Amino acid sequence: MNVQVLNQMKKLFSVAVLLCGFNVQAAPMSGSGNHPASEFLSSSAMAAAGGRVLTLFTHPDFSQKLWAGTEQGGLWHSADGGITWSLATELMRGLTVSTVVADPVNADIMYVGTGDGRSRQASRRGVGMFRSADGGKSWTLLPLTQPATVGERWSHINHIAISTEGVVLAATSDHSRNGFIFRSVDAGKSWGLFPVYAGSETGPKNMIHKIRFDPANPNTALFMDDYANVTHSRDGGIIWSVAGKSSTCK
Repeated sequence: MNVQVLNQMKKLFSVAVLLCGFNVQAAPMSGSGNHPASEFLSSSAMAAAGGRVLTLFTHPDFSQKLWAGTEQGGLWHSADGGITWSLATELMRGLTVSTVVADPVNADIMYVGTGDGRSRQASRRGVGMFRSADGGKSWTLLPLTQPATVGERWSHINHIAISTEGVVLAATSDHSRNGFIFRSVDAGKSWGLFPVYAGSETGPKNMIHKIRFDPANPNTALFMDDYANVTHSRDGGIIWSVAGKSSTCK
């Protein structure tokens, strides 16, 4: 087998490992330098210590650039399609990173959400939302997203969506599995809280798992909750209504 084919197989395998949620041995590694994908494979004992991959993000313009958010292992970055990895920033070392997104118009603008409340067995409290304006080279923790100062509604940032007009939606939750949607129109400097269950029988104790904008229409947004309700907005995330049930996701 030639070297080119072998490297391609290694790349595909490493990405498959991340997508399938294998554990990531992040804690023992140094923050500097790159590490082969094989070093990310860990024993079952690592599951208890943390490091499970929660999200994998691919740069929209450069498919070789990947970011992996881990459970209590921070944010990791690969510049070669997943062959080698390095800790993306010391600011997130040891944190639970549940979501990574980029602005669809300017991919240098990125947001990372910390904490994860989607697991019924063990939720992980975060510290807020980070923003980068230089493609992930440096990060800033947004002050009005920090649960320690603004409240428990920001304990878990489960998903983030950005419209083509720069509107940011954050699906968050507290320790009681109450789901919330916050909206920002100024790059995360300020946030508004919008009710999402008007006319719904499910009530407030309902986790929001995924939230998306329509890439072709910045006024249209959708999210899915614990009860497989698909809820949509036609005004960019201000007013929401339940559209129906999802038959394929739960």
